[in-house]
Amino acid sequence: MKNSLDGRLWLGRSEHSFLGKGRIELLEQIERTGSISKAAKAMGMSYKAAWDAVDAMNNLSEKPLVERVTGGKGGGGTVLTPYGKEVVETYKVLQEEHRRFLHNLSLRINEKDGHLRLLKNMAMRVSARNQLSGKVIKIHKGAVNSEVVLQLQGNDTVTATITNDSLRDLDISIDSQVTALFKANAVMLSTDPDIKLGVENRFAGRVERISRGSVNAEVIVALRGGNTICAGLTNAALDELGLKEKMDVVAFCKASSIIIGIY
Repeated sequence: MKNSLDGRLWLGRSEHSFLGKGRIELLEQIERTGSISKAAKAMGMSYKAAWDAVDAMNNLSEKPLVERVTGGKGGGGTVLTPYGKEVVETYKVLQEEHRRFLHNLSLRINEKDGHLRLLKNMAMRVSARNQLSGKVIKIHKGAVNSEVVLQLQGNDTVTATITNDSLRDLDISIDSQVTALFKANAVMLSTDPDIKLGVENRFAGRVERISRGSVNAEVIVALRGGNTICAGLTNAALDELGLKEKMDVVAFCKASSIIIGIY
């Protein structure tokens, strides 16, 4: 049985919910009917709830999305402003990109055993800041897998190994804007700047912050190009390395530990 992903797209403003599927449908009904009351009835919601939603959107928007009009054949009504119409169309574009992203992730998690664990790890690493956005500058295609090299901020690069099927399904090519995601325990740290490891990704940086728990610790490393990555290690390993804030370190990560996503 194959797994699939589903999700909702919400846009926020100043930590408040701004636009979602329901509000977009309300705006579309207002545009179609020219009336808040008719739009609310079509949506199966109260007149007050519809106006509350409209007020919230107008208050959070740079320009009003909905306005009252007076006079005319019908004695007036409620319409979308030109900016409101533009916002609806923009949301539809974002919604389509969101749908494509979920579809591509659905393909990715069904590639091999442990797919649900892969998704869980990816979600955890997003919260740990290990999501590096960049532009594809090189693709080394093999018989089964491809190495994809991303240009990050500054002169930093990151290399990911993905299947040729994923390369095709995600429609990745030179200059594509993608995001590399990897979990914290896939990152190895060293204080020796000359150390050599057979690992594709090597990042030079400085320890920005250390969060120590009862057993494990997270180390945030600021890269010279401006990105940050999070490394997870045991407290024993932390003590053995003698890591402290502002210390120069080298971080390593295997290309096979990195997932590529397109938003």
